[in-house]
Amino acid sequence: MTTTVTTTTTACVAAVTEIIEAGAFGQNGRFVSFTLDGQHTEQDQFASSVLYGTVIVTDSDCRQQSHRLVFKFKHPIPEMRALVKNDKQFHNEILFYERIAPFLLARCSRTDSDEPVTPSLCRYFYGCNDCGEQVQRDMIVLENESVRGYRSANIEHRLCLDFNHLIVALRSLAKFHSLSYRAKHRDRAEFMGLVSNVKDTQWDDDGEWFPIGKKLGAMLSLALEALMARCGNDGKDDQRVHRFRTEMLADSTNTMRRMMKPVEPMSVLCHGDFNRNNLLFRYDDGGRPVDALAYDMATVRYGSPALDLSFFLYMNTNRQTRDDHWDTLLDAYCETLAAAAGDVPVPDRGQLDVEMREHAFYGLVHVSFFLRIMLEEQKPLNPLEFIGKDLNQRLQIILSFGGERATEWVADIVQHYFDMVYAKT
Repeated sequence: MTTTVTTTTTACVAAVTEIIEAGAFGQNGRFVSFTLDGQHTEQDQFASSVLYGTVIVTDSDCRQQSHRLVFKFKHPIPEMRALVKNDKQFHNEILFYERIAPFLLARCSRTDSDEPVTPSLCRYFYGCNDCGEQVQRDMIVLENESVRGYRSANIEHRLCLDFNHLIVALRSLAKFHSLSYRAKHRDRAEFMGLVSNVKDTQWDDDGEWFPIGKKLGAMLSLALEALMARCGNDGKDDQRVHRFRTEMLADSTNTMRRMMKPVEPMSVLCHGDFNRNNLLFRYDDGGRPVDALAYDMATVRYGSPALDLSFFLYMNTNRQTRDDHWDTLLDAYCETLAAAAGDVPVPDRGQLDVEMREHAFYGLVHVSFFLRIMLEEQKPLNPLEFIGKDLNQRLQIILSFGGERATEWVADIVQHYFDMVYAKT
């Protein structure tokens, strides 16, 4: 353990030295000290480890400044790095911060509005992704955004965000998506060239969707059975379940590929994992959220805005919130999208509803996997369980989590999806 900490600290100091020499903390800065604040890895994430540290720098006048940083490392176990595609994830995140974000913010954000229409993003300092066997040197260094007042959501329920947090998060997502519409309007060739360098992190080398490929039907089977049991013998949901199995699950691999395929002119650079785990909020003096900052850009992808929206809304709302506020939440997204885009055409609510009907299967599938794990109360997920397992074995691991509560929760989401997609059945 001591050796690991020493090696990690040495890697952090080396990165910090490069950051200082690059002038990130001012010209003529000199290294004074570096201290690790401790390790913290979110319980809902397992693709990387995160360290927090503080660097002290002195300037030419011998004045000391303290800077709080976040260091993101790849998973220490080689098999896990391969399973979660750490190399591709780090490639994407470094690409985003070093090339895509500067282009979007400098050339495609609005400067003609009194309202803040640019999304808040982490300040990026350093990225390395090519150290081979010296994997501890591969890292991403960001500012600890607590210095700007951002922190994790102050919520009681582990799964759901309240209405105020949801609205703020969706407005932030709309600002982020608006940059893509402005980029395609302003310099489509350069933007498309940049996003073409994003690497896919969701498909195995054999062409199967991670984690269970062709087993999507089996993964959703318990929720479908629970849904039919609720509705008795009226036949309506029997028909919708049959359509769902036939149209979406019979060839689930191609269905997922269709969900992820960009279709113009609606497609945007999606965050790819827009969820409360990857959001920090800033609050006013009364404790109300006023802004959201998204981080962990490792799974960005170019596709329908409904990829982010369906995942976020299904992952962070319960049935009651969807019943009461679905329209209000999507209206808030559309309103902010239009305001942030200015005179650039963006989808209106009607067009967005079409996108959601055509692509929300993406969010449904991802949530049916993640919710089971997050609703498990007895045993935490050990991601090492997935290493070396075939699709059937992975499926059984997933279905062992969450119990009846997870099945009912996923069934609620399937019900909402049916009501949205098969409303006229």
